[in-house]
Amino acid sequence: MKNIFIAGVAKSGKSTVAKALIQDKKYNHIPMDYFASSLKHNFPETKITSNVVIDRESSKNLSKLLSRVIQIMNGTDEKFILDSAHILPQDISQYLDRDKWDIYFLGYPSVTAEEKLKIIRKYETENDWTHKRTDEEMLIILQKLIDLSREIKSECERLDITFIDTGKDLNTVINELKEYNK
Repeated sequence: MKNIFIAGVAKSGKSTVAKALIQDKKYNHIPMDYFASSLKHNFPETKITSNVVIDRESSKNLSKLLSRVIQIMNGTDEKFILDSAHILPQDISQYLDRDKWDIYFLGYPSVTAEEKLKIIRKYETENDWTHKRTDEEMLIILQKLIDLSREIKSECERLDITFIDTGKDLNTVINELKEYNK
């Protein structure tokens, strides 16, 4: 049983996948987005942001911060799932030992912004950040996230990291990952 690192664009199902995997095994789940937000607000000099669209400099800095945390995790018997919407493959891959970590990046490169918006609106709650945005604002953001999903997919292929397209059927993805992690 390995640790699991799940990352990718906003609204790609990272937390949903993490929660599903935790049900079957004894993992400690650590959502890195909480830390990114705290660092952004309390330590702006770190240049770590919690923007919806991943910032390259922030990704490098957050990955570097995580590198020590990952070393500590590697030395324990506990198993962890880390998830983040603020890290890019090229920045974190150098810190994750593939013998100890499974790495998954999620995105939705194969849907349109309109299709993704329908899915989001169907499942969002009033606590979701998406709920506070108009359809017009969301379509602009989603197009950026779709473009970024394509970039991340390409980066994953280059680095031999598993990229999972969650654009259409997240339940199938969850079942496949649960099966793989048995």
